[in-house]
Amino acid sequence: MSRIVGMLVCTTALAAALVSRVSAAQNTDIVGTPEIVAAFNAGQIETPESVAIDYAGNRFVSLNLTGEIRKIAPDGTQSTHAWLPLGAPPLSNCGGPFPPIMGSLAVDHQGALFIGVAGCGADQHAVYRIDPDGTVTRIAQLPATALPNGIALRGRFLYVADSGLQLVWRIPTSGGAATVWADHPLLKKDPNAPPLYPGPNGLQFYLDEVYVAVSGGFRVVAIKMNSDGSAGAIRMHHAGTGCDDFAFDVLGNMYCGTDPFNTLVKIRPDGTSTVLLTAADGLDGPTSVTFGRRAGEALDLYITNGSFPVFPPPSGVHTPTLMKVRLSIPGLPRP
Repeated sequence: MSRIVGMLVCTTALAAALVSRVSAAQNTDIVGTPEIVAAFNAGQIETPESVAIDYAGNRFVSLNLTGEIRKIAPDGTQSTHAWLPLGAPPLSNCGGPFPPIMGSLAVDHQGALFIGVAGCGADQHAVYRIDPDGTVTRIAQLPATALPNGIALRGRFLYVADSGLQLVWRIPTSGGAATVWADHPLLKKDPNAPPLYPGPNGLQFYLDEVYVAVSGGFRVVAIKMNSDGSAGAIRMHHAGTGCDDFAFDVLGNMYCGTDPFNTLVKIRPDGTSTVLLTAADGLDGPTSVTFGRRAGEALDLYITNGSFPVFPPPSGVHTPTLMKVRLSIPGLPRP
C-alpha cells in the first residue's frame, strides 16, 4: 500500500468513526433543502460542466461550450478566471457528434487547475494547467479524436477519461507525453448507445482504485492501481445508472449526477443505488458533483446543472446553475 493510500485509509477511518457517532440521530442522506449558489446565462450558452473547489473556498466552474473558467469567491462574487482555446464559436460543427468542448476540472493543493479540451482544430485536443493567477499552459497534446473528460490527480500524475477513444490516459502534472493507462472492453460504451452518450466520463479515486463512469454503457467500473502505478484488474462496480461525474464520501458511497436524466444518485460500496434528488429539486442536466474543502464544509455537496441546449429542460426553460445541498456524511478528503 502506498504512503498516500495509507494516509487516506487513516483519514477515512477517523471520519467514518465520527459518522458512526451521529448515524443514529441522522439516518437520512439529505440534510436541509438544496440551494442555488450561482445562476448562469442560458442565452449566452453558459453551460456549467464541472466544479472544483480550492482550500480558500473558491468555486471554479467550467462553462464548457464557451471555454470560460468562472471563479465564484466565497462571498458569491463571480469573475472570469481563464479562457481555454476551443477553436470555434459555441455549438460549431466540428465534424463529430460533439461541438468544441471542455471536460472536467481538477485542483491541486496549490490552487492550480487542470482541464482537458477537445477543440475544433486537430491540435486543440489537449490537457491544460491553469495557475492561480489565471495563466494557461498546455501540458499534454492528445490525438485529434480524443475527447478528454473526467480528470483526477494522484501524486505527480493526472488520470484522464477519454470519452472519444474510450480509454484512460496518464499525464505528468509537470507536462509531458500522455500515455494510455487503461484500455479495456468494460470502458467501451454500448454499440447501440446514442451518439451524445459518451464512453468513459467521470473519473475519481477511492483508496487504491480508479472509478470510471461509462455513461454510454450505464455502468461504473473500478480499476486497481498497482503499487508501481500501473493499471491492474478492472471490475464492474455498478450497472444501470448513466453517471456523468461523481464524488465519494468517507464511507465509499458515490454521488453521481446523471445528465440528461436529472437525478442525483447515491451508489453504495456494494453497488446498490438510491435516487436522492430529481428535477423536482431543481436538477437540470446535472453533470458533476464535489464536496466543499474548507473547515465546516465537508458535508456540502456542490452540483453543476449544465442545462445543455441539446437536451430539453425539465421545466421547459433552461436553468444552468451551481447548486449546493448538505448531506449527512462528509466528503472524502482528497490526497
